[in-house]
Amino acid sequence: MELYLQMGHGMQSLCLELISNWERGTVILSPVNLMPEKTIPFAKQIKTAGGNVLFDPQMFYPKEGHNKLKQYDYWPQEGVSISDKNTDQTICRELLRINNSIASSAIILPGIEMGEGQYEYGLTRIQQYSNFFASRTEKPLFATLCLYSETIRNNQSIEALVELVRSLPVSGYYIIPHPSNGEYIVSDPLWVIGMMKLVSCLKLQNKTVVVGYSNHQALVYALAGVDAIASGTYMNTRSFIPSKFKSPRDDDIKQKSTWYYLPTAFSEYKAALLDVAKRRGFLDKFVPQGAFANEYSAMLFGGAQPSSTNYRERNSFLHYLHCLKIQCEMLTTDSYLDAYSTYEFMLNSSENTMTELKKRGMTGQTRDFAPALEANRVAMCANDEDYGFRLKLDWSELQKTKEDMVARKKQ
Repeated sequence: MELYLQMGHGMQSLCLELISNWERGTVILSPVNLMPEKTIPFAKQIKTAGGNVLFDPQMFYPKEGHNKLKQYDYWPQEGVSISDKNTDQTICRELLRINNSIASSAIILPGIEMGEGQYEYGLTRIQQYSNFFASRTEKPLFATLCLYSETIRNNQSIEALVELVRSLPVSGYYIIPHPSNGEYIVSDPLWVIGMMKLVSCLKLQNKTVVVGYSNHQALVYALAGVDAIASGTYMNTRSFIPSKFKSPRDDDIKQKSTWYYLPTAFSEYKAALLDVAKRRGFLDKFVPQGAFANEYSAMLFGGAQPSSTNYRERNSFLHYLHCLKIQCEMLTTDSYLDAYSTYEFMLNSSENTMTELKKRGMTGQTRDFAPALEANRVAMCANDEDYGFRLKLDWSELQKTKEDMVARKKQ
């Protein structure tokens, strides 16, 4: 299971720093956050640092796209349907040009936001896009599945979708899930069950699966064999927020509280709370251990009052993504049972750590993982009952899909 960087506002230098330090990795370029003339130079920097790039067309709402999206030549003109023959050719031709110019490791096909009522139209578009690209490039094709939360929660809708995509001539899927009730940490077990079911079914079709706009709750998808999750800095790169791609205004990024991710708790805490922990004598409970230790947050535990250090928003982002990458690596296992037991241990550990900290009055507020404990436990058990046996038998084949993806990137 890999961690991809989901590019968002102001992330260019941060992506470059992480890819340089990791000496590998994949960045999903975001046209709403990257001017057309910056795309090729930035992609070259990532490639030089040892990374790979993908380009997300972000055509979830082709009739009401953000003004920054409309600056790209592939974006359809106002009032013109994407099913118009000339428009369709322009979209495909320009996206092929962009992907070739940035040397992307695969091509993400455009995909509109879909509920069950839009399956026929949305998947017909993907079929036509895939036909165009398949005759012009050998790059793997990833179909975008941008899904409503109610669709994800509906067992029959997921089963219908899985059957409909079976015939698509693509190598993999780029899933963009609407979170249930707009929650950052989703408390709805039916939603998590639906996501696990979707990922499992697509993997058992021997497809590559990448789940975009993810946070640490998505680590549970490792038990479904997911190839990668993509995450970023601000919350709108860790949870899908439709307005980001519709708004005619420029991004309005305001200074917010600086957060600290405690990986053993699966929770984020306001950095200011660490002053309280230091004064009360339990700051050691927040110190990242082993591989989680990193230069980005080390200053918080050097002896000075945490708030007096230079731990800033950028440090918070770098620390979070470093820890999430380590957790993805921990869940990259040789067997389904190893992945299951590893995640179960991580989940139990997070519950114990959160309980201990809550006794001292420490919570992550809206970023506390407590609401997801039950949802993720129910989902992992349900998915094990439904697909565990097949995943156990096919695990080595699923790993080959990942190995093939890595090999293609190195070419």
